Amino acid sequence: MKSSCNRAKRAHRFRLLLQDDVIIIQRASFSECLAIPRAAISSVEGSSSTADEPIRSSLNIAVEDIKTFSPLHGRILGFDAIYGIFWLLRGPYLALVSESKVISNNEIHKEIRQVMKLELLLIAAYQNEAPLTPEKELDESRYLEMLTTNIDKLQLHFSFESDLTHSLQRISELMPPTSPVSQDDNYAAIAERADRRFCWNYVHCAPFFERKLYKWITPMMQGFIEVTESIRVNGTTFKMIFISRRSCRRPGTRFTMRGIDAEGNVANFVETEQICIFQDGRRTSFLQIRGSLPFHWSSPVNMKYVPPVYQRNKIEKDVEAFRKHAYELMQLYGRVILINLIDKRRHELQLGNTLTKVIGAAANQDSHILANIRLVWFDFHQECRKMRYQNLVRLIQLVDDDFRNYGFFCRDADGTVAQTQSGVVRTNCMDNLDRTNVVQSLFGRRSLLIQLNEMDALQGDVLNTVFYDFENVFKHVWGNHADAISRMYAGTGALKTDFTRTGRRTKLGVFMDVYNSFLRYILNNFMDGYRQDVLDLLLGKYVVSRHAPSPFTSSQETVESVLKKVLGLTGVMLGYEIMTSSAALFEHLGRAIMWTALICFIYLFILMKKGHTYGERLVRLPRFRPRDGCTTQWKD
Repeated sequence: MKSSCNRAKRAHRFRLLLQDDVIIIQRASFSECLAIPRAAISSVEGSSSTADEPIRSSLNIAVEDIKTFSPLHGRILGFDAIYGIFWLLRGPYLALVSESKVISNNEIHKEIRQVMKLELLLIAAYQNEAPLTPEKELDESRYLEMLTTNIDKLQLHFSFESDLTHSLQRISELMPPTSPVSQDDNYAAIAERADRRFCWNYVHCAPFFERKLYKWITPMMQGFIEVTESIRVNGTTFKMIFISRRSCRRPGTRFTMRGIDAEGNVANFVETEQICIFQDGRRTSFLQIRGSLPFHWSSPVNMKYVPPVYQRNKIEKDVEAFRKHAYELMQLYGRVILINLIDKRRHELQLGNTLTKVIGAAANQDSHILANIRLVWFDFHQECRKMRYQNLVRLIQLVDDDFRNYGFFCRDADGTVAQTQSGVVRTNCMDNLDRTNVVQSLFGRRSLLIQLNEMDALQGDVLNTVFYDFENVFKHVWGNHADAISRMYAGTGALKTDFTRTGRRTKLGVFMDVYNSFLRYILNNFMDGYRQDVLDLLLGKYVVSRHAPSPFTSSQETVESVLKKVLGLTGVMLGYEIMTSSAALFEHLGRAIMWTALICFIYLFILMKKGHTYGERLVRLPRFRPRDGCTTQWKD
């Protein structure tokens, strides 16, 4: 009871005064406040909108002296951060982080919080617009539900004192050591320089960015964060911080978002930073990245267990998109080893061959790509078949010289940058999850051993070291990391995490892989379309419009329609039983249910094996942007 009272009394960073004509936002220790008028607002240039030009308005956000407003009347709310402004059917809503929890408090990033609850407040209604129809009212309630339900599952993190969107090396390049700055300036600098790839609320904070109200903006990052306790290896004591940043440029779920877009953004792009804080004051950072195969491809669900894969007929557009992707990687990370872990058989072989052609064509056209991008195709399943994971040493041997040359970032205790990381390993498999997790953990361990100058350990087992306590902590964190990234993309924990956590495969681990694979099948076919819609709405990829048709109407099958057909089939079988047998009614019903179940099972088996056009009607595809990510044909 006492702890719950303490939570209730926790001081919020922000306070909001909600009055009839204005919204006042105050921030602790600030002498100024934000004032947002609540008067009815007009659409852009006073014109009505169309489906292609949805209603938008310019909000009047002003900075005022805090003494100007009286708190004598109005509703007072405490909240932790401003998420941004959403433009829905009624008008603009102010989105507030009303609940959050501390997940870390470390020497570098200070206090890091996770978003637990969003609350949306209507700022003002549109004027000169007809009232919402009952259908639009229902749509509005659905939008609000999508933005506020299960927001804690999205793993959105923020910090007031530090920049979570940048690595230590990028921060050192953007802000070299200088004289101390004020707290206000620090708040502003964090938002102003935030990496847009990882700032999930950037679009919805546009009204604040336009007015340079940086110190009121709190960048939100989706990803994984964990801080370990102190670890000791051969007399060296250090603490590890793991941060994975998930890109918001091509967000999505496993089968609804694949490949690359025309701007060079890939699905499931994640930057993983492994930070070490040493007892002597040194701080090191090692970066790895992952991302979908960098060309246009898709595999939309249709009830088949392994959905068919679609690609472009010609690779010219693929090469163009890959060049943009490659140049961004080279600009941000330096040289790149692109490790491709997919199989050299069946549909994965076709994808691997396309990747080889695309990179080869790009390298032939561009000497910079030829000099700085290296492709290594390592068939993980073939090399490690029958649980021979020790064969991963072959992959290490293929890339070790370049890997060591790339190095890591190191800053001494006095703030001097001793060395920087000059290249990066980019790993992918089909989903950039299970095989990728295993391989990235190997490179993470190897980099750390180099930092510790443990040359003997580097020559030994690539899957393990003799440092028992270190291995326990390292494998536990990488297992947590694998599960977290997998849940964001596939909906379940990762496969093969028994190996990531213990260094070997177990019977329980194999059983859990079977369970998670079945669960992924259910989620990917019947839930991921909705999850994709939530992400598109949350990130502003989908623009709500009053004059566009409702996106919630669909010709796809629903649970209710399927149940009606099953009940109808049961009725037919029951009638057949009654006409052909003189048994009791209860026995007739039992047989009818048995035959119905058998027919449904056979049909489900056929759908899982072959897929079908009816299977495409059964699954839940995205409704807000149905073609982006689920494309089966491209215009070459």
